[in-house]
Amino acid sequence: MLPDIDADVVPSIGVDISNLPIDKTRNIQIKEVGGAMMPLWPTYLKGAAGLIYVVDIADASQLAASATAFHHLCTLPAMKDKPTLLLWNKTDAPRVLPDTEIVAFDAARAGAALGDNLTTMRASALDGSNTQAVMTWMRGVYGL
Repeated sequence: MLPDIDADVVPSIGVDISNLPIDKTRNIQIKEVGGAMMPLWPTYLKGAAGLIYVVDIADASQLAASATAFHHLCTLPAMKDKPTLLLWNKTDAPRVLPDTEIVAFDAARAGAALGDNLTTMRASALDGSNTQAVMTWMRGVYGL
């Protein structure tokens, strides 16, 4: 049995900016824009090359709100033709939502709005699983 994970991770409330090395000579600027900044999300989308929307599938209390916010984002004009990664995070947490509840997120609805620009992936910030696939997706956004 897995031990309980210490929930030191707190949701972003502002904007955290990081530079992520994408290869030996280039970085990608990552802007993590917290939920409290939701009214400003469209402003940040205008200059973004792509969007990674992270859903914590170990937090049942936030799934519906997260889905509502994501579906709203999908309809914004700034999202037209923008590569989007819907990332199911914490897949190895002790109490992950069952797939039947995750389906309620309705990624198909987002796919209808975004078409071929939507990619869905599972990963874990807890153990780092699938981070290489996320990096590959980011490199693809930049044509690398």
